[in-house]
Amino acid sequence: MIEGPTDDAPRADAALIKALARGHVWFNELAKGKASSINEIARQENLTGRYVSRIIQFAFLAPDITEAILAGRQPVDLTVETITREIDIPLAWTEQRVLLGF
Repeated sequence: MIEGPTDDAPRADAALIKALARGHVWFNELAKGKASSINEIARQENLTGRYVSRIIQFAFLAPDITEAILAGRQPVDLTVETITREIDIPLAWTEQRVLLGF
């Protein structure tokens, strides 16, 4: 489990915000047929398909989690690396909150 938010001032994490944006863009490309597959996006971005698929998970975060990340109120241990290497984000928003420490 990820450690919960601290009482410190909010701190925006540019990498998390970029991952959120990319996740939404890439998912929309797939949904609208602008990209035929995750592998096509990976080739265009010079990334691995695994990395792209992990970043696309960000498109399915609960709205309050997305808002918290954008406001810099995410748990201290919640990083792009943590999500791309260690966590499979569940689709259920209540499970996301528990897993990610919100």
